[in-house]
Amino acid sequence: MHEKPKVLFVAQNLCVGGVQKAFVNLLNKAKASGEYDISVFTFAKGALLSEVPQDIPVTVGSKVLQLSATPLGKIKSTGNVIGTAIRILATVFAKIIGSEKFYRLVFRKQTEKYDIAVSYFTDVPIGVFNKGTNLYVSDFVNAEKKIAWIHTDPILSGFDKEYCCRIYKPFDKIICVSDAVRQKFNELLPEYSNKTETRHNVFDEEKTKKLAIEFEPFKKSWFDIVTVARVDNASKRIDGILNICRRLKKDGIASFCWRIIGDGPDLNRNIELANELGVDDVVIFEGEKLNPYPYIYKSDLFALYSAYEGFPLVIGEALILKTPILTTNYAAAREQIPPDVGTIADSDEMFFEYLKDYIIGNN
Repeated sequence: MHEKPKVLFVAQNLCVGGVQKAFVNLLNKAKASGEYDISVFTFAKGALLSEVPQDIPVTVGSKVLQLSATPLGKIKSTGNVIGTAIRILATVFAKIIGSEKFYRLVFRKQTEKYDIAVSYFTDVPIGVFNKGTNLYVSDFVNAEKKIAWIHTDPILSGFDKEYCCRIYKPFDKIICVSDAVRQKFNELLPEYSNKTETRHNVFDEEKTKKLAIEFEPFKKSWFDIVTVARVDNASKRIDGILNICRRLKKDGIASFCWRIIGDGPDLNRNIELANELGVDDVVIFEGEKLNPYPYIYKSDLFALYSAYEGFPLVIGEALILKTPILTTNYAAAREQIPPDVGTIADSDEMFFEYLKDYIIGNN
């Protein structure tokens, strides 16, 4: 009897997030196919660990690696003073010696041999610890075939060509989550274009619809808008949403409620900014939700104001729940969103005008 290919997936963490949710969806689909013998190595745990199929073995990194791969805010929220201190010291140390040298100190080689090893998380150029899975798979895993995944716009997110040329060299295949992302990656690294292919994120439609009616998330207002995103101003531009709300109120439009679902490094800063701009009466920061779908399902509009995206899972989920969409023109927007269910704004001013029309037309 032919043995199933042994596949190791490597993840940064299993915290609540779009990439993490797409990862869990992929694991469930791959496991259900029965074609693979799957294992997972994750640097750190997280709330989505419970959604990994129980018969998939999951190994977690060392304590230092776990703390490094867990957002500082999450560690602080647990009241873990020692863990917080170690995380801060690790960040300072990694900044001094460089992220790659830090990872090489804390990584340990896998003893098993695999047919396929997958680095599922993109090594983003910003931050100290938003990376590492590529290095781990390339240098610390013994596998016949190695695959890397690209989840974001490589040009707008600032991929460094020289770094990428080196870090993606050991990989046999580079999976891009959209044709647009693939095109941009090929523009950046044409020498690796023969390695790239497109695979859209996996969705669990039945589960999404079931979770969407699990509870009543809020009492309806005149017009309810929802954004589900990491609260990170650089990429998701949540601060821009607050300035849009200020402009709407200045134009005499205040008959709406905009709920922002998510956590991130700029959460507290944006809560303060909402107060400063006088929009805290129309903007609600709901925080992180393991099940955001009732909020999406009950809202009149799903809005995404990101500076760049790859193939955002949450847009696909809004499509499943048939919630109207307004988004910026990220690379794969027209590839992902049918024209009859979504509006794509080619500029910030167009986004604002479309939003005004949505609110006025529904009041």
